[in-house]
Amino acid sequence: MENIEKKQPKATRAQVERMDEIYAEISEFEGSFVEDLEFRHLLLLQELEDLKENYDWLDEVFEENNKKGLKNILGEVVVPAIYDRYGMLMPYYMKNKPVGAQLDGNFALVKRDGKGTPVTEFIYRAILPMPFCDVYVVFNKEDNSHFALMIEGKVITPYEIENHEMPCDDAIILSAEGKKGIFYYGYDLVYISPEYDNVYSQGIGENFIFVKDGKKGYVTLDKRFISIDDFEMLDYEEYEEISKIGFISSPDID
Repeated sequence: MENIEKKQPKATRAQVERMDEIYAEISEFEGSFVEDLEFRHLLLLQELEDLKENYDWLDEVFEENNKKGLKNILGEVVVPAIYDRYGMLMPYYMKNKPVGAQLDGNFALVKRDGKGTPVTEFIYRAILPMPFCDVYVVFNKEDNSHFALMIEGKVITPYEIENHEMPCDDAIILSAEGKKGIFYYGYDLVYISPEYDNVYSQGIGENFIFVKDGKKGYVTLDKRFISIDDFEMLDYEEYEEISKIGFISSPDID
């Protein structure tokens, strides 16, 4: 039997207003640890997730004078019709997230601020957003095989990455030429080039494991590899010094 994917209905003004109400109420809970509010908080988060999953919130492309712009689901112009085409579209609820736009064959990152204000120069072959974070994949004009990572409009890695895994635990595991690296955006921004045999998370609150020449170890926020064997041999002063720097690790749950 043919598998036909069901298209989500566009979110309506009523759903938009409800989403805005939920965000406003959730923001009031920030920094509050009152126990009787916790259940209400969880209910709101679930309702918010249901709204996101059950409706289509993406901007829509419109055309004027042979140029294309973007309107949100309320029909408000978030980018005027001044560009040639767009990369992946953004949903209404990510109001501050820019989008890739093409002009005269080159891409740039532009704001959805009603003006389409460029965040970068129009010098890229393509710009694509990473899900669940503020990182973008960018391709330059010279290299079709590798990409770099961009955050806040700045390219922060070399154009040496071939593939990436889904963002998880405040990090993106990367690969190139059979090796793995990581981009960490937790306590700090740290890029580790793909030079390890393997990189993987151990779960909530634990250090990422890096495998180098068959040895498992941790990597500090200043990019030092310490094998687990060496780590267990540290004396107290060495341990304290390393702990002040910190390791690339998954976020803990408070």
